[in-house]
Amino acid sequence: MELSLNRIDEFLADLDNAKDDQELRRLFQTYSAEYDLNVPEDPFSELYKNQQFRLYETLSGKAYTPENEVTKFDVEENAVRPFPYHHRSSELVGDQLMAIGFLIKAMNLPAGASVLEFGPGWGNTTLTLAKMGYHVTAVDIEQNFVDLISRRAAMESLEVNAIRGDFSLIESIQKRFDAILFFECFHHSQDHLRIIQNFDRALTPGGIVCLASEPILDEFPIPWGLRMDGESLWAIRKNGWLELGFQKSYFDEALSRSGFVAVEHVGVDGPWSKVLIARRKSEMGMDLKFAPGGLSTSVGDLGPAGVRLQGDEFGYVAYGPYKRLRRGSWRVELELDPNDAPKGFVTVDVVDEGGQSAILRPTNVDISSGSRGLGIKFQAEKDLQKFEVRVLTTQSAKGTISGIKLTYL
Repeated sequence: MELSLNRIDEFLADLDNAKDDQELRRLFQTYSAEYDLNVPEDPFSELYKNQQFRLYETLSGKAYTPENEVTKFDVEENAVRPFPYHHRSSELVGDQLMAIGFLIKAMNLPAGASVLEFGPGWGNTTLTLAKMGYHVTAVDIEQNFVDLISRRAAMESLEVNAIRGDFSLIESIQKRFDAILFFECFHHSQDHLRIIQNFDRALTPGGIVCLASEPILDEFPIPWGLRMDGESLWAIRKNGWLELGFQKSYFDEALSRSGFVAVEHVGVDGPWSKVLIARRKSEMGMDLKFAPGGLSTSVGDLGPAGVRLQGDEFGYVAYGPYKRLRRGSWRVELELDPNDAPKGFVTVDVVDEGGQSAILRPTNVDISSGSRGLGIKFQAEKDLQKFEVRVLTTQSAKGTISGIKLTYL
């Protein structure tokens, strides 16, 4: 494929005449270059990677190094009104605030959690997390951003550990964190596979990786590579930044090879309200109990040990929790109290969309042998938005059901 640098430069010249940030972003949408679909077969190979970085050199006119990502600005001038506030654009500010709020909800971290944030830039997410009492270590390649975050944190009497470094710091950092956060920055990674391969060493047990507002898309035309939209071309050729995109299936495979799996969260407000939450495969399961946000019951006596059935009852022993469930292979197991001599039959199914979509069709389960052997496999062909595990008793089941365990296979 022949790339027209002259046409790209004409487009960039038009951008130089934009009167403000809003017009600049509108002009970004007026041009894109064609993707070269003739890529090496193996997207995990050095051959594939080298092709993409040769394209970067063609566009930017220089070899890539993380130092290309630096951004010069006046720290004191931006301490009070940083991006996006200094643009005074209601749309731009609103979109970012919604994106930050959405990623915080998706992360759902416990109080006092530790966060390793890469590429914090202006520090808007950093300071919001610090205000919530999280212990944030913010790592940026640009010293001005490190100084800005430290200055803004001091102005609000917040504790933030801001340090200069690039993504490769994940290979040597000694502390483990409850969350690793990339907000609009992972696509600048020179070696994204090495970063993914180091998620495990930098996370505490049960920790998560949050990839927010990243170009990880089902419709991306090649497994991974330089994005060719107008804004990305401007960023690469004019500023020397690395602007990658990823096909969702490729990214899932890259995570899987390192023992991780991700669930996608998509908001309805704002173009940046999209988050991938990645966890170790071994930690993807759920142990659902009868508590707020967990399982509910319509029959039996609910006590500390679970729901006790006396027999001759008809109805749902358990249903809920109406949460998201990642597509893939799962096993659902009933958890029974062996001291309560369980016996009889129940029916188990898994549904989505308020019961309109059957994921696991009703399956009879003999609970007489206790919890052993009560695992039922099912396949979720897509991410479930509000899945429900239901346990129905119709045949005089007796005993105590303490919960339901879901295991990712």
